[in-house]
Amino acid sequence: MENPSPFIRLMSMLNRVYILFVVVCCMSFVAQDSRQNFTLITGLRLNVKCMETDNLGNLYVVTKTNQLYKYGRNGKLLSTLNFNYIGNITQLDASNPMEIYLFYKELNKVVFLDNNLAFRGEINLNKANIIQASAIARSYDNNIWVFDLGDLQLKKVNKTNEVEQESGNIRQYISGNAAVNYMFDNNDRVFVVDSLNGILLFDIFASYIKTIPVKGVSDIKVLDKYLFYFDNQQLSRYNWQTPKKQSFELPDTLNLRKLSIEKERLYLQKADSIYIYSY
Repeated sequence: MENPSPFIRLMSMLNRVYILFVVVCCMSFVAQDSRQNFTLITGLRLNVKCMETDNLGNLYVVTKTNQLYKYGRNGKLLSTLNFNYIGNITQLDASNPMEIYLFYKELNKVVFLDNNLAFRGEINLNKANIIQASAIARSYDNNIWVFDLGDLQLKKVNKTNEVEQESGNIRQYISGNAAVNYMFDNNDRVFVVDSLNGILLFDIFASYIKTIPVKGVSDIKVLDKYLFYFDNQQLSRYNWQTPKKQSFELPDTLNLRKLSIEKERLYLQKADSIYIYSY
């Protein structure tokens, strides 16, 4: 058998080099898929109790003294008001930038504000016969979703303190106790975050659809078909339709308490500060 010519040997070697190059590039692409390029825009020094963001990239912060701040997507202060005189703010919902909702769990009350943080009205949950509300969320029609621990139901309450929708007791869908402290309405579905049992998904009529198997989280960010949340020191992205999960490295996880993500912005909350990144 004749030995291959030098030209054939050269072409064979180049072919092997090309294949190796393609493999290395693919491996590099896969490795980089778990990372994002984050650039720090600004840091805000605040004694943070809770934060939320809206779909315009505005940031809303409640301090431990119940001072409410609104910042633009680059960290510019836009408005501030002190709502300490009303009581202790437990939660806020900024999913509608034109109407902000504050939940006062101890008072069993929801206060709604305009986009300049001026008072517009309130809902007294006692008048709706709800006495153990654990979480609230704006509904698609600008009323309020409430999770009632008294009878373990998701309920929609209008601004005249009337219950319009009820889910029925969720014990038929879970095992053991419920731990619901966060909800979100994306105008099509209601995500009820139960840290013990997963994320219970309902339609806009409070009818149960399914349970998303994401446990151990206290809140989420819903963008289109994705759920974003902080898990195992990473940013997790879960496609609730597929389902498929991806994890991404964060620029800073030291003492991180919560994150939020909007268009081209990442927000990281710590006890005494919030950092805004572009990506």
